[in-house]
Amino acid sequence: MKGCSDKLITRIRNNDILIFGAILDSRSGAVIEAYKDAGYDVIFIDCEHTALDTETILEHIRLTRVLDIPCMFRTVDHSYGQINRIMDQAPDGVFVPRIRTRDEVEAVYRMVKYPPLGIRGLGASTCPVAKYMGWGSVQEQIEYVNNKQVFGIQIETAEAIANLEDILSMPGIDIAIIGPDDLCISMGIAGQPNHPEYQKALDNVVSVCNKYNVMPGIACGNPVEVKKLIKRGFRAFWYVADICLLWQKANEQIKALGSDFRKLTKE
Repeated sequence: MKGCSDKLITRIRNNDILIFGAILDSRSGAVIEAYKDAGYDVIFIDCEHTALDTETILEHIRLTRVLDIPCMFRTVDHSYGQINRIMDQAPDGVFVPRIRTRDEVEAVYRMVKYPPLGIRGLGASTCPVAKYMGWGSVQEQIEYVNNKQVFGIQIETAEAIANLEDILSMPGIDIAIIGPDDLCISMGIAGQPNHPEYQKALDNVVSVCNKYNVMPGIACGNPVEVKKLIKRGFRAFWYVADICLLWQKANEQIKALGSDFRKLTKE
């Protein structure tokens, strides 16, 4: 029952297409089972835009481990206290939101890596990142986790676009995901994903990611657009979210009855 296996980092390094299913609302692990059964590649557990408590998040990570499907979580902020306690539960990686500069990325990177790469404290047999792996030595644990846990960032600010080359040239970044809504807002073109400047930014992210062997990704729930974005070079997609699927299916089912279905009881 290994946590932070090499499955996800291997697929990233192979440049495979990855489809993420997100959890923002569900307290039940049934959504993870559904994503696994449907054939999604990675579970994305959100800590930023959610009311899920820490215990629920940790149980979700535990279930992904049992079901052998990789998971990453998005941290709330850039603090060691929030990041490390979840990293110790042995997810396959972390996404860091709202980055703007290389200095910010370097600071968080040091939080998620053990020495000599960073400053992360070692949880030995007291937490899942250690107790499920059967380490032969402390050094083995350090080297394995430093190499296998995925480090991801979000490109969702105009400052990040301006500093893109400086940020993505930093060694250790495995994946970079564009947040379309926040990026458009930050660029002063809120709600305009077809704007030429935004489209130019997308191509720039792919180009610079490829230059530095970082997997480029984006949040996109439209299957037609996803296929277009694959052709443009994107490889990872935040594709669906649990609460959105619930709303969509609820609307679809009620509309399928037709506008006059209530009249049937009177006939």
